[in-house]
Amino acid sequence: MTQVNEIGEVYVCCPSWLDTPIGNLTYQSVEETWNGKKAQEFRRSILDGSFKYCNRSRCPFLQTISEPVERVEDVKDEDLKIIIEKKLTILPYGPREINCSYDRSCNLSCPSCRTKVIIENGNKQQILNIQGKINNEALKDAHLLYITGSGDPFGSPFFRKWLQTMKRGDMPNLKKIHLHTNAQLWTPQMWSTIPKDIQQLVKTVEISIDAVSSRTYSINRRGGSFERLLENLEFIRILRKNVPFEWFGISMVVQENNFMEMPAFVLLGQRFHADTVYFSQLVNWGTYSNKEFSNRAIHLPTHPKHVKFVDLLKNEIFNEPLVYLGNLTNGSFV
Repeated sequence: MTQVNEIGEVYVCCPSWLDTPIGNLTYQSVEETWNGKKAQEFRRSILDGSFKYCNRSRCPFLQTISEPVERVEDVKDEDLKIIIEKKLTILPYGPREINCSYDRSCNLSCPSCRTKVIIENGNKQQILNIQGKINNEALKDAHLLYITGSGDPFGSPFFRKWLQTMKRGDMPNLKKIHLHTNAQLWTPQMWSTIPKDIQQLVKTVEISIDAVSSRTYSINRRGGSFERLLENLEFIRILRKNVPFEWFGISMVVQENNFMEMPAFVLLGQRFHADTVYFSQLVNWGTYSNKEFSNRAIHLPTHPKHVKFVDLLKNEIFNEPLVYLGNLTNGSFV
């Protein structure tokens, strides 16, 4: 996977799991970053099985109780088999998965992410330059396009316009578009502005929610309406009958003010026929002081309610097949 952030830095994984960029699209081409020295170094650490650059405490795939990193003998992808067999660190093709995180524009200002509403009009040219490189240099080999890991695909004027003007011919190998959204703006009217052939590419969807009550939602998803969310979730549920979503998930960043809502969150997922209900640790992206983060981070053993949190995780509802506890499943939580 390739992830591009708001200053053009390119990562080969989630930055909180592997925090060193391989290059920068602001002044480099896609090829220069994709097969540069740092990218080769990271691939070498995966091929030798050390994963020495990865943050094991945050990566859910390196946690012992969650699903493990794929074993060599289980790899089915023919291209990956060749890479492993020949120990390739320079790849003959471009990124297969692209996570577009270069625009932080969003209609909400969730405290875990930002301190105010951000619409990146001042960075318009840089955003469009990065987007142009991705569209012209990277999409030809891409199989998955992820919009977005930094804001909202409908709340951003740039991602929204891109979705509305995409050309199928620019991405001949693209198999799916993944939308990661708060769903506040995912209305029937908004959906109708996206070309039909692009709609058909939207195969996977994650809705970030972080609450099951209006009160908690208004705090954790600041600027959003829980009632509007429920309306749009119902639209998305019905939409699945016409658009063949392969996967639909809802997610919660678990913290002090919502951990008691976790069982009800599983029920919310079942109500709207989610394939996955995903829980994850709170991460401090620079929006909290150390004290504020300590007060909110219920997953930390030092938190005064941590024992209550651990006890809650024993609830049988978390054994439901759709539940994925991700990086909340290391030894200190169960």
